[in-house]
Amino acid sequence: MRSRQRLVALGLVLAAALAQQPAEAIVVERIVAVVGDEPILLSELRARAKPFLLQVQQRVRPGAEQAAAESQVFKDMLETMIDQRLEAQAAERAGITVTPDEVENAFRNIANAQGISTAELFREAKARSGLTEQEYRDEIRRQILEGKMLQLRVKGRVRITEDDVKATYERTLRDERKRRDYRPSWIVLQIMPGSSPEAIAERKKLAAEIVTRARAGEDFAALARAYSDEANTRDAGGDLGIRAPIGSPQTQQGQRPALSPEFENAVMPLEPGQVSDVVEMEKGLVIMKLVSRQPSRYTTYEAAKGEMVQRLQTEILEKAKRKWLDELKKRTHLDVRL
Repeated sequence: MRSRQRLVALGLVLAAALAQQPAEAIVVERIVAVVGDEPILLSELRARAKPFLLQVQQRVRPGAEQAAAESQVFKDMLETMIDQRLEAQAAERAGITVTPDEVENAFRNIANAQGISTAELFREAKARSGLTEQEYRDEIRRQILEGKMLQLRVKGRVRITEDDVKATYERTLRDERKRRDYRPSWIVLQIMPGSSPEAIAERKKLAAEIVTRARAGEDFAALARAYSDEANTRDAGGDLGIRAPIGSPQTQQGQRPALSPEFENAVMPLEPGQVSDVVEMEKGLVIMKLVSRQPSRYTTYEAAKGEMVQRLQTEILEKAKRKWLDELKKRTHLDVRL
C-alpha cells in the first residue's frame, strides 16, 4: 500500500509541475522501470550512469560507436539498479539496515588503504568519476547493504576445500598467462609448391631431427641460422621479438604485436627454453621455441593461497547473489520500459 501511495504521489507531483509550466517548456519525467510498485526514473538512471558515460566519452570516438556504447551503459546500469532495488526491498522485509557509523567506517578503511584522508578520497572520486560526496556515500551504503544480505543468505553454507583453492590457483595462472608478454623464436622449413611426396617427407624428417636436437640442448639460434628459410629472422637466430597474447590489453591497445593463432597455440603451453612440436602449414613446417616470458606475479602456491581463498569466496558469493536475485525476480513484478 505504501509503495502504491508513492506512485500516486509521484503522479500528482508531476501533474502539478506540468500545470505550472508553459507548453513549450514541458519536460516529462519518464519511468524506465518498475520494481514491485517502486518506479525507477530516467533522471535517477542518468545520474547513476554519469561516471560511466564520462568514461565512454573519453575513450570512444564520437558517432555511432559512442552512441552504441552509451546505450549499453544505460542498459547495464538499469539492470544493476533493478538488482539493487530488489536487494533493498528484501533488506527492508528482513529488517536489515546500514547505520551512518558503518558508512563512515567503510570510508575510513578505504582512505587508510590508499594512505589519504577521507576528504581527499571524496575529492578524488569527484575528479575521477564526477560523483558528489552524497552520491559516493549512497554507493558505499548500497555495497554494505548488499554484503549484509549476502552474508545472511549464505551464512554457514560456504565450504572451501584445499582442492578448491589449488584449482583456483591453477586457473588463475592460466588466465594470467594470457596477459603476459613473451619472446618466441622460430625455424621455418619451406615446402615448395608442387613438391613430390618424397621431398615433403624429407622436409618433415629434417624438421623432426631439428626438434630432437633442440630439445637435447643444441643452440636453437644456431639451428635457425643453419636451416631456417625465413630470411627476415634467420640471421637473428629466428628471434621474433617481444609478443603479447591475442586479446591481451597490450595487443588491443596496439602496444605489442601478436603471433597468428596457430603459432600462439604452439607457444602458449611452453615454459621458457622449451621447443614445440612441428607445426604443419600449407607452405611449410614451423618449429617454435619460447625464449622467455614475463614473470608471473604469483611466485608460489603458498604465497598466493590467501588471495586464492578470497577470490574463491568472492566467486561463491557472486553465484549465490545471482541465484538469489533470480529468485527475487521471479517473485516480484518487473516492468522494464527502457
